[in-house]
Amino acid sequence: MPELTTIRSTAKSWIWMAEAYAIEGGFFAKAGVKVSANASSRGTNMTALVGPSVDVEWGDPGEAMNAKKENLKFRTIGQTVGKFGSHVVVKKEILDKAGLTEASPVEKKIALLRGLRMGNTGPGGAPDNMLRWLAVKGGMDPNKDMRLVGIQGGGPGMIAGIEKGVIDGFCLSSPTADIAASKFGCAYLFQMVLNPPPEFTNYTYIICNTAEKTLHDKRDALVRYVAGLALSLRAIKAEPDKFKAFAIPYLELDASIAEAAYAGNATMYYGDPRLTEAQFATNKMFINIANKSSGQDPMPESLTFASMYEPSIAEEAMKRI
Repeated sequence: MPELTTIRSTAKSWIWMAEAYAIEGGFFAKAGVKVSANASSRGTNMTALVGPSVDVEWGDPGEAMNAKKENLKFRTIGQTVGKFGSHVVVKKEILDKAGLTEASPVEKKIALLRGLRMGNTGPGGAPDNMLRWLAVKGGMDPNKDMRLVGIQGGGPGMIAGIEKGVIDGFCLSSPTADIAASKFGCAYLFQMVLNPPPEFTNYTYIICNTAEKTLHDKRDALVRYVAGLALSLRAIKAEPDKFKAFAIPYLELDASIAEAAYAGNATMYYGDPRLTEAQFATNKMFINIANKSSGQDPMPESLTFASMYEPSIAEEAMKRI
């Protein structure tokens, strides 16, 4: 059985669950591939594809597009999450003082970010890009009108930042967002799965990438890998109770937040991993806005669906299952 090694930013999160469920639920084994998954605790991991030790990198399209702009030789081979899965939370006292809740109008919630210290996983990561996009949407300069604070250590780092008063809020996926809201005095500003800004009701958030050399040398193993993802995604949709029974203990969710966390995140997944040109275009528009706010050039016209994505892997995978 072929073996593949993968890398992602954090160890456990709803956004990585398609792969985790494929491992623990036996879907990769059924597809005929063994997978070793690893977490880096870094915001971006595209450069890991340069060396021989990583076969598949998980992340958001924005970081992949930036890597492509720098001529990193890779291809995107699948997608799993169709919502911007990193939520925005702030200290509840800040929301209360402003008389706002998560259900308040988008423009008022964005305006609340002015002057706040907002934690993220670092420049170029999806949380940083989302905070920048929100600032621009609200007519702010994210470099002057709020303070973007890079936090290392994933979820525990964000919680520590809140506890120590280093940050006023953060952008990160659940369960960290749920834990902050239930135990550390925070509240949702944007629950990005259930109540996102309208531009993000359908948005490709998590993709998997592989080096062009790996695509050439291990194509069959990669097809098997994406077939395993497809089986996982199918099972999440078809048998939600089984997925829930797996997800809650796997993510080590406290009973007090388990039901809310599941309800707030379980609908983020695509039904299958096949890539689409329409979603690529949406992702490109988003990253161009975020990049402009940090002084970066827009994505070149040469960056196209065909130049970055390799849809044939997912298409072949779907035929095998």
